[in-house]
Amino acid sequence: MFLEAQYRRKRIEDVRCPNVKGLPDDIYYMLHHSYVDILQMHRSIEILDVLIDASKRSILESVYLLKRTRDAGF
Repeated sequence: MFLEAQYRRKRIEDVRCPNVKGLPDDIYYMLHHSYVDILQMHRSIEILDVLIDASKRSILESVYLLKRTRDAGF
C-alpha cells in the first residue's frame, strides 16, 4: 500500500498543461486521452525507426555474406 501511494502516473496537468485545472471533466478527459494517444504514437514511431534500422543492417549483412560466398567460389 505504501508503494502505491508513492507511484503516481503523470497526467496532462503535470506534464505539459498546468492550465487545465478547473476545466470541465469531459474536456479534461478528452485532452488527457488525446495526449496519451500522441505519446503512444510517438513511442511507436521511435520503435519503428529502430526496427527499420535493424532491418537495413540485416539486409546489408546478407548482401555482404552473399558476396563473400560468391567470391569464395560457392
